[in-house]
Amino acid sequence: MDTQHLWSQIQQPPVAQPIPQGLGSFSSPGEREFPRLALSQLTVMRMPFEEAVLNYRSEGFRSIGLWRPRLADFGEDRAAILLQDAGMSVSSLSFAGGFTGSHGYRYNEAIHDGFDALKQAEIVGAETVVLVAGGLNGHITKHARRNVVDGIRTLSERAEQLGVQLALRPMRKTFHHTWSFLNTCDETIGILDQIQCPNVGLAIDLYHCGLESDWKKSLRTIAPHTSLVFVNDLPCPNSTEYEMCLPGDGILPVRAILEEFVIGGFEGKFEVHVWSEKLWELPSRHLFANVRESLARVWPAAWGNWARQFRNDPPA
Repeated sequence: MDTQHLWSQIQQPPVAQPIPQGLGSFSSPGEREFPRLALSQLTVMRMPFEEAVLNYRSEGFRSIGLWRPRLADFGEDRAAILLQDAGMSVSSLSFAGGFTGSHGYRYNEAIHDGFDALKQAEIVGAETVVLVAGGLNGHITKHARRNVVDGIRTLSERAEQLGVQLALRPMRKTFHHTWSFLNTCDETIGILDQIQCPNVGLAIDLYHCGLESDWKKSLRTIAPHTSLVFVNDLPCPNSTEYEMCLPGDGILPVRAILEEFVIGGFEGKFEVHVWSEKLWELPSRHLFANVRESLARVWPAAWGNWARQFRNDPPA
């Protein structure tokens, strides 16, 4: 799929829908709160911003992953007030980067866009800004790597001043020439080793990394480097190269992977992040019901209080 066409699809303004009864206030859902679990705005892409926040809070999500095009449409200052009133934190802001020029930015423009993302993160209080390297775009690999290392080092100085973490996201080989030439966790850790900045880590996306060989051994090595885990699944077959599914609905051993992250010492947020046209077409109530059912199937026991909400979950 052409990336420009893709952006035109996801930037279409969502159609406002009536807010379901019972979601008109920010009353605390009490025990049904999931402190280490976040839900990406991407998962509810077509839901208007205010409706999404109300639904999140009612469903017990205390943290939201924001998508920059949606945030810009709604307004950063307005979003910050809404989220503060809702008592919600921002787990991540996606995405910046594209240091190789594959997204239509020159290198310097990518740096300026990265600074814009950090400013947005400061306004809404985002914990992490997610970065993608950019596709190879005609560069030799050595040059592309140098662009990424230099670009992230430049952004990391400002991010450190703001107390924001940067997280570099590897992507599947399918996206080598468009979104990221970094296609494995090992390649991406190699970039981190060159950068040598404590506020730069990994954003691990199960859809992109869940099929790597010897994943159990790898995850215990990866976990200490990881700032954020995107939780989703790989459908079989997937209808497009972008199509994801909810955790537990695909072919990945999601529950086992998440448990290995916990065992490996990962202490960050697990963010449900699902690009799915099928999911976006559902009414709000059905969408969140599907999310709940999905999470009930794949929770790792290490999540403690959150896990106890689903005593009757079937085995993964």
